[in-house]
Amino acid sequence: MDLTPDVSAQVYDKLNVIEKFLTVVGDQQILAEVEVGMDSTHHQKGQVYRSEVNVSSDGKMYRAAATGESMTASLDQLKDEISKVIRRSENKKETLFKKGGRAIKNLFTGK
Repeated sequence: MDLTPDVSAQVYDKLNVIEKFLTVVGDQQILAEVEVGMDSTHHQKGQVYRSEVNVSSDGKMYRAAATGESMTASLDQLKDEISKVIRRSENKKETLFKKGGRAIKNLFTGK
């Protein structure tokens, strides 16, 4: 499947949400490698379109994959999935920071 300008525009519009979740410090960049296409050529119905994205930013790697009945449907699911993966990672980091602070506070207060 060739990359047409319409598909390229859809990918850019759907995955533009990544910038909202990731912060760029200085001259760092967010690199997103996107792969879209059909799973196989012999299927005619069902979830035959596939999309995957690998995002790297600040030395961290995020990955998501989705399938759908149309290219747009698979990109919509991919957008939701990569957003969930990035938010989960950021929440995990924040939780660990709070847990460490809580442990230090308990150490000083004697609990």
